[in-house]
Amino acid sequence: MLENWLKAGTVGVKTTQTWQLGKNILLFQKSFPDLKGVKVALIGTGKEVDVVRKYLYTLAYTFSGLPIADIGNLRNENDTSLLPVVRELLENQIIPVVISHKAAPFAAQFKAYQKKKTRVNVTVIDEATPCHSTDSNYLAQIRKSKVPRLFNLGLIGYQTHLTPPDTLHFFRKKNYDLVRLGIAKQDLGQIEPTIRGADTIYLNLSALKQSEAPGRWHNTPNGFSAEEACQLCFYSGMSDRLSSFGIYGYRQEIDRNFQTAQLIAHMIWYLLDGIYNRKKDFPVSTDGMIEYIVSFKDYEHNATFWKSTRSGRWWIQIDTRKEGQYELIPCSYEDYKLACKDQLSERILNVFERYL
Repeated sequence: MLENWLKAGTVGVKTTQTWQLGKNILLFQKSFPDLKGVKVALIGTGKEVDVVRKYLYTLAYTFSGLPIADIGNLRNENDTSLLPVVRELLENQIIPVVISHKAAPFAAQFKAYQKKKTRVNVTVIDEATPCHSTDSNYLAQIRKSKVPRLFNLGLIGYQTHLTPPDTLHFFRKKNYDLVRLGIAKQDLGQIEPTIRGADTIYLNLSALKQSEAPGRWHNTPNGFSAEEACQLCFYSGMSDRLSSFGIYGYRQEIDRNFQTAQLIAHMIWYLLDGIYNRKKDFPVSTDGMIEYIVSFKDYEHNATFWKSTRSGRWWIQIDTRKEGQYELIPCSYEDYKLACKDQLSERILNVFERYL
């Protein structure tokens, strides 16, 4: 039972307006809420999350028909306490949204997929991500996992001068998606396919500029802006595949004027807005999809792209090792245009390599 792992959060400011979020979601206060029909559940790993709630609850509720619950904070802040909570929510088709002051609990968020999926796609939004450090490092645990098995790991927003060379070598060797901060900032729309293909997303506040989010671990001057962070959260919510999301690294004790707490509240709002506006066009079938076949001059095989008539988003067809079966992998219109010019983007080449 979830209430055995959780305790009610404490919020200093009560919402009074009927249009505010805090007046329209289920809250864990005196008793644990009934989660029947709930689609999204907010979870804190410690009391520092309560200041985020203070700002989140005052935002506008524009998600009529999207049942949301705030199920409080973990009773014990050890990393493994999160696993049974996320696992039970996933089993009930509820999207967990985790807010934590440290990175380690994400390993538990990933391991919660043990029963749900045998292959899991992860997207990490961070400025630097070591993969080969101690076993306590969350990515070291994820990459060694056999159940669930990591299939694709996307790293968005990394800064080369902060990232260990062996991390970049690891990503390239595995043909994982790898997007530098400068490339991502040129056109956020081009990294949307990497986000759309993820089952679970880890967003470390260190991916943001220090001036935008002062209350975070590892303060550095470069990173995404507040507006870009909200856009990334919206893309995440829009993905029909996404089933869990986490914002990590918040430090209330150094948060100047609670600027970061307010930003996290805004990021969660845009995540909810994305979930509310899902188009339900994740291609479990090709119904409602337009097929585009691209022939190459120097290759005997064609490339098949599919475009959703509901959202305008694109997928590329990848034939699996089982004869007659295929998967549709998120891509962009730019990927399609490059294919029409007899070129394949690095992302598409990596996709083919992973499926070989």
